[in-house]
Amino acid sequence: MLIGVARIVMDFYGNDDATKKRRLLAKLCEDLRKKFNASAMEVADLDDPERCVVGIAAVIPEAWMEREAHEFMKRVCAEIDRTSFARVTVEDIDLLSHGEI
Repeated sequence: MLIGVARIVMDFYGNDDATKKRRLLAKLCEDLRKKFNASAMEVADLDDPERCVVGIAAVIPEAWMEREAHEFMKRVCAEIDRTSFARVTVEDIDLLSHGEI
């Protein structure tokens, strides 16, 4: 089993309302769950209205090759970049392998 993880850092310049950021971020995370079946949530800088750090995780089927799994995570990140309310400045993707139990 593979687990895809990503960390996305976004800058929301000029925003001074943390509530607005949380509302927009909740919608973004909900859309990712619906479209990709991936979990997403804000993981750092919770009170900073101009910065969002989002963590993403997805369980990848065993039948997928590592390249396909990495491409899936890249599609998730590209969707954030395409639809986000803030500018993506950092994108880190990693795959974790979990051996058979």
